[in-house]
Amino acid sequence: MNSHTKNRTFTAAEICKALSAELIGDGQLEVSGSNFPERATANELTFAGCGKNLCRIAESAARVVIAPKSVADSLSEFTDRAFILVDGTEPEAAFLEIAAQITPRISLARTGISAKATIAETAIIGAHTTIRDFAYVGENVTIGDNCDIHSGVVIQDGCQIGDDVQIGPNSVLQPGVTIGSQVTIEACSALGGDGFGYRTVNGQHEWLPHIGTVNVCDNVRIGSGTVIDRAKMGDTRINSGTRIDNQVMIAHNCQIGEHNLIVSQAGIAGSVTTGKYVVIAGQVGIKDHVTIGDHSLIGAQSGVNRDTPGNDAYLGSPARKATDVTRQLSALTRLPEMRTTVKALEKQVTTLQNQVEQLLQQLKSTHDAKSTHDAKSTHDAKPTKDAA
Repeated sequence: MNSHTKNRTFTAAEICKALSAELIGDGQLEVSGSNFPERATANELTFAGCGKNLCRIAESAARVVIAPKSVADSLSEFTDRAFILVDGTEPEAAFLEIAAQITPRISLARTGISAKATIAETAIIGAHTTIRDFAYVGENVTIGDNCDIHSGVVIQDGCQIGDDVQIGPNSVLQPGVTIGSQVTIEACSALGGDGFGYRTVNGQHEWLPHIGTVNVCDNVRIGSGTVIDRAKMGDTRINSGTRIDNQVMIAHNCQIGEHNLIVSQAGIAGSVTTGKYVVIAGQVGIKDHVTIGDHSLIGAQSGVNRDTPGNDAYLGSPARKATDVTRQLSALTRLPEMRTTVKALEKQVTTLQNQVEQLLQQLKSTHDAKSTHDAKSTHDAKPTKDAA
């Protein structure tokens, strides 16, 4: 959806001024690109996230480095570099800010409504909106101001789209989908298709009607190839501030909370509800009708089959509290050692059992011998009639 212009050149001193940072080293060193430390060349800007990352800088060809102020006392060995020291603990953000200026991205030119687009007469198109070649806009569609509808997009009848919306190439909005303002939908996404709802009658799977819709609220970003199904009734809702990665599946009637992060290849079954600031990592699977509490973090490849209270991290399949799973995994790694120990203990126990049995046998033999001796002594001590 964007392209790059020719790279710009900055001196270390210019970057330092732009970031209101502290400069250590030669301010006249120039950069005209940006990269990770391991890949950076002498004319590319890089960054160190913390003191531990300075070893990466030592092996890097980069000569201009953005780093946190906390590393200032550790730079004496880097006499040939320029360090731009920023406040805070996230120098990557400062790095990306400058990297975006070195390699600026520009939007494709806004060309208005293409003569090659197909737009129904009943559609209402806002001011300064671009609709590119071969897009389709159906009956009774409303599109707000400053939108950018790319080539091959299909917006079917009755869809409502707010202001400042970008819809990437070949994405599809099925009838009646509602999109808020400041929403980005990347290429090849599909919103509002029927959910996966069937019932079995006489050995056949009969489709259940889905008469609901999809409602994407303001300030949402949806990645490429993502699918969001319409509701059986009511709506499938993506609340404001949520970010959805590429190739995510969200089924009918899901209610995705505010400011969620949903990572690639996650699959969310029907009627799942998530709270605020939930993080769902890659390849997570969530069972239908599950509720995920606020501030939950679901680790990669976890399988969630029951409600999670929130304010905690969860791992595994079935998903459990991450602290419990971590302890179990830690114990699991020690199993070979424990197995060796158990075998040794078994041998010791067997040896002890044999020794105990031998000891008991000896005690029994001693006891029997003593009993026989006592009995004989008693018999010998009895007086006879003749003696009397």
